[in-house]
Order: sequence, then structure tokens, then C-alpha cells
Amino acid sequence: MGTSFLSKIFGNKGSVKTTWKPASRPYLNDPETEVALQDVGYKIVGRLTSAEIQKLNDLYADLHHFEKPNGGMFYSVYSRDLLYRNKVHNGIGQILDPIYGKLFNDYKSVLNSFIVKVSGPESEFSLHQDSTGLDEMKYSCLSIWIPLQDTGTDNGCMCVVPHSHKMFSPYRGISFPQAFDSISDTVRQYLQPIEMKAGDILLFDNRLVHNSVVNSSGQDRIVIMSGIFPEEASILSCYKDMSNIKNPIELIEQEDDYLLTFENFFHDCTCRPETGKSIGFVNWDTSQMSEQEFLSLCGMYGIKPVNHPAAAKSVSNQAIIGEPIAQ
Repeated sequence: MGTSFLSKIFGNKGSVKTTWKPASRPYLNDPETEVALQDVGYKIVGRLTSAEIQKLNDLYADLHHFEKPNGGMFYSVYSRDLLYRNKVHNGIGQILDPIYGKLFNDYKSVLNSFIVKVSGPESEFSLHQDSTGLDEMKYSCLSIWIPLQDTGTDNGCMCVVPHSHKMFSPYRGISFPQAFDSISDTVRQYLQPIEMKAGDILLFDNRLVHNSVVNSSGQDRIVIMSGIFPEEASILSCYKDMSNIKNPIELIEQEDDYLLTFENFFHDCTCRPETGKSIGFVNWDTSQMSEQEFLSLCGMYGIKPVNHPAAAKSVSNQAIIGEPIAQ
């Protein structure tokens, strides 16, 4: 592919002048947090109280039951039970909205969810970036990640490639490949585990390349995940018909309740969404980044390989759990 990928992001090869870079987040109340997010892409900004953690654990216990001997990953947004998904969103909001109101202004929480890593060898989640959720030429959103127990490499902590939110594309979707799929073994060498205490509030740019490692603790690892958008930003989904690699990416504007009402985030997830309004197409290069290009970007941003034994090894088995009551 020559220099097509780097030239799309950075202009002429070797230039640090970018044609795209993450937009700022004026809805963040703390300027120092914004600096950290623009630079490395993540920051821990506080911790919940023991009472708040207990309330969230009680909410979780009321709605979930898993018996999966080999483990697996569960995302509440994958469930087709919309009543359940709304109970989760509203229940978490009642507990955490007062905290979010201190961290942000002129924002909306488009999704409050549970992410559960059921202990076992099939509980790792693969290397990825989150899908595009808004117009990244204008806005940047945030993800909030709060574990309800201490997390480390023994029970499936998150691992990130620092600075990687600046390295790839503003157009990402499940219907077309990630730009680093062919070099994932190399990228994994740069994953940095983030060990956290129960209730720590991690803000991260959802464009960061990240994964979570196997949970071998014998206990479920439970995380609260929220998506924070600028209040005025519309939800956007990206779709590409992969019958021809040259097809453009379609941009589809969705209603604000899209993440609570769309039923196919897990089932038939690579199909074009039946909801929303098409607002145009973009001819963005979706070819694979080469290893040389990735290493050049790592050099540009001063990213060093970590080679953590829990994060650098390849995923062999990954089981996705679709519903909150799973046998």
C-alpha cells in the first residue's frame, strides 16, 4: 500500500502536519484532564465511595447470572432485551449522574452499561478500537471505565497503547476491518496494562487501541462503562459494503436513544443498520497499515514496546455472552 495510510493521516510522509487529529473536549471541566486525554489518551480522575460501589454491585446482582465454566465476555449493550438495557442505563445513571455532572458540562450520557468478564480461559477480549460514534471531524467523545473490584492482569484489567488515538482513522465500524488487523501481534507488544482499584474512574479516548486480558481469578470482573458525548453532537454510525474494497464509507445519523434501542450490536452486527438517516459517503482509505508504518508512528509519539506477558500473547479463544442470564 506504499505510503497511502500515513499520507492520509499525516499528509506527506515524514511530515508531522496532520490532516486529521482528535478534536478537543470543551465539555470537560478540568483543563489538565483534557491535556492528558489529548496527549496519552487516558487518565484516572477519581474514585467512587464504598457506598456507590455497593449500590452498583446490588444493581448488577439483581439483573445478572452467568454459569460459563470456560469464561467469556458480556456487554449489556449486546442484549436484545431492551427493557433490561434501559434498566441498566437508568439504574447506573441514578447512581453516577451526580458524579458525571461535576466532571462535565453541556454533555449527554448516551450509554451506561455493564461489561462483565466471566472467569475462564475464554474471557479475553480482542485488540480493538471502539466504533465511531459521532462526527470526529468536529467532536471527540469519551468513555468512562469503572471497575467494581480491584483489577490487574490476574482478573482482566484493561490494556492500552498510549497515544494510539492519534494514529488511525476517524471512521471505524464493525462492518469493515481495523487498520491494524494484519499486524496485531506487533501492536500487542505495545499494550500497557492499567491496574486499578475498585471504583477508580478512568476516562479514555475510545479511539485508543485497547483490549482486556484473561480473567483467571475465579470471580467475575464487573465494570461500569459509560459513553459521554457533547450535548449537541448527533450519534453517527459508519457502514461499508465490503463486497468491493473501493466502496466508500456511509455515514448514518442515529437518534439519541440508538445505543439503548438498536438490537443488533451483537447479532448480524456487520449488516447495514436499518435505523437512522444516511447523511453522505466518505472515500477514506481502509487498507491495512504496514508494520513499518506502525513502528514509524510509535517513534513519532515516543511509544516504547512493553511486551507484558499477559497482554502481548495472541488471543486463542474468545467467547461472547449475549444475554444477562446465561447458562
